[in-house]
Amino acid sequence: MENSSSFGGILERAVEALGGLILVMATLITILQVLFRYVLKAPFIWSEEFTRFLFIWIVWLGAALAIPRGKHMVIEFIRDRFPEPWPLRLKLATELLALFFLAVVVVKGMSLVDMTAREFYVTFPLSVKYAYLASVVGGALMFFFLSLEFRTTFRRLKNKEEKT
Repeated sequence: MENSSSFGGILERAVEALGGLILVMATLITILQVLFRYVLKAPFIWSEEFTRFLFIWIVWLGAALAIPRGKHMVIEFIRDRFPEPWPLRLKLATELLALFFLAVVVVKGMSLVDMTAREFYVTFPLSVKYAYLASVVGGALMFFFLSLEFRTTFRRLKNKEEKT
């Protein structure tokens, strides 16, 4: 993130903290489950399902954090074979395509949240919709972070073309 005091930077730190908290919860539940199952011979019936639910959230939040940190896979060797200013134009086009895809993920994710609102996990009283809500929240966060990247790429391209 360009400016860590900006809203994007604050949001990035908040998502990182939330993801870290969820990871700690999943780890503790797993450790407790092992202790209770093998030492006390009294396993939790809900731990596996709840841990899977937490990992869904970790994945979506982590995918969102990968955008401002530039950690998503990019095949640069093809893009960089083109003469200037084409690499930036191609980057802008792929970011625009990804924004469209993320918008679809969010919209379709909202439909899944609605469709699963009356379904509940077997071992704990939580609606399945909250697992699908992770795709909506994560997709929206990715859309936001990628729109900031898109704006930066657009400005770089505009400045580069004005100089030539």
